[in-house]
Amino acid sequence: MSNYQLHSSETSLSIPRIITVDSVNYYEILVKCGQVMWTVNHRYRDFAELHDRLVAERGVSKDKLPPKKVLGNKSPTFLKKRQEALEQYLKEMLIFLKVTMPREFVEFLDFHRYDIIFMVQNLANSLFLRGDAFLAKSKKYGFSVLELHAISERLKIPCPATEAADSCYNFSHILDFCAQLETIIVLPTKNSLPTIMYDDDTDKYIPHALHKPIGSSNIIPVQLRYELSVFKALRNLIIYGVPTENIQNVGALRETLSRIEVYKSETKQICQIALCDNVHKDAGEEELDKLKQWKNLRHAVFKENRLTTIDRTIRLFPALKDLVLDKNQLESIAHLSHLNNLQMLSLRCNRIAQCPNWHVQLGNLVSLNLSQNRIRLLEGLARLYSLVSLDLSCNMIDDINEIDHIGNLPLLENLRLMGNPVAGGVDYRARVLSRFGERLQEIYLDNEKGNQAEYDTALVLSALRISAQKSQRKLHSLLEDDSEECPATPGTSKADVRSLPGTR
Repeated sequence: MSNYQLHSSETSLSIPRIITVDSVNYYEILVKCGQVMWTVNHRYRDFAELHDRLVAERGVSKDKLPPKKVLGNKSPTFLKKRQEALEQYLKEMLIFLKVTMPREFVEFLDFHRYDIIFMVQNLANSLFLRGDAFLAKSKKYGFSVLELHAISERLKIPCPATEAADSCYNFSHILDFCAQLETIIVLPTKNSLPTIMYDDDTDKYIPHALHKPIGSSNIIPVQLRYELSVFKALRNLIIYGVPTENIQNVGALRETLSRIEVYKSETKQICQIALCDNVHKDAGEEELDKLKQWKNLRHAVFKENRLTTIDRTIRLFPALKDLVLDKNQLESIAHLSHLNNLQMLSLRCNRIAQCPNWHVQLGNLVSLNLSQNRIRLLEGLARLYSLVSLDLSCNMIDDINEIDHIGNLPLLENLRLMGNPVAGGVDYRARVLSRFGERLQEIYLDNEKGNQAEYDTALVLSALRISAQKSQRKLHSLLEDDSEECPATPGTSKADVRSLPGTR
């Protein structure tokens, strides 16, 4: 991001080409400020309007702008000469206005979009006019990463002369506003902020612009770092499409933040979030215990990232109640036994095929979403005794007998199995409900309670299954008794024993 205050001597203006759109000629202005550059397009009429304001308000000589021509103003020769004349005009204006940099000149060249000082002043003026009214309606605000970077960099430099001259541009307006916000949204670009959505359709509302240059500049969002220490009352932090590792200073947020959401950030490990502002994220076991915990964090959503494992830094969120890890690349869970308060876990759209002894890590879980994974067997869920809601939709469960593993969970009320092969069988609902015995009328299967016909069928199926099990146990017991009464000699099978006289 450019900083005109530091790089005024390295700032240049040029007009490299003319762009024609619908028979209208636009002069492409290339602005360079240090290592940052961008373009802005203006027609001759825009130059004339700018010049009139500079003449009236800034004492610029009236004859500096090349005159307007009515006839022949579209010939290539004339356009080339005008291009050169307008470029010379801009260079002279930059020299003349270099110290004061009036607002009309700044906005004409888009400094307020890409430069730290002028972007901050533009935001300060907006909050000076509308900040109080906005806060009266909501304590939630969306920032582009460019704005947060500009605010963070502005904290490091002295007050510019242009800001001191006009109180509406004072940086304090931003600091006061930020200190009162309770929720902020961080996005790669500003234009996606008005339509941010919190559902599964976010792709069609917000472009994934992490590695794309901002506007017509060479500024890349993924390269911009920012800090959050100015947000004194923040409770909810939502980051969309920006690496959490770009945060340089979390400040006191570890003590106060209650909710964090991270979407499409390309995060591969929890430590990139839990230790976002730490240079070293590979802390050892002893070092981990000494690191600062996110003591009040209750809700965490790390969705649509690239998580492959749940690393041990998850323990830095000891107060978590809800954890959403949807649409990642997880094949298993780990280290969740440290989250003693965890009640809701969502692992939708991952790569989980097995759930071995999950009760060891999820002993207090109330709600578990495992939809759209690769699960076939349910034995690993058999001892999640506090579970009330279980979503297993769109997996690979094809054996109705697998339901027996969860049929004895005493508190289970909501079960979703739609989208599994088992759900396509005859009397599917009745067969599933029959596995819950006397509790079948308490179960919502695929969001619906059973009807009387399903209950009647389920009770019959349950009775037949219990009768068959009793018969099997009785037969097995008889066989065992026979074996004990007539012990076989070495090499004699049970069938041989039963064929002996007196063993029938």
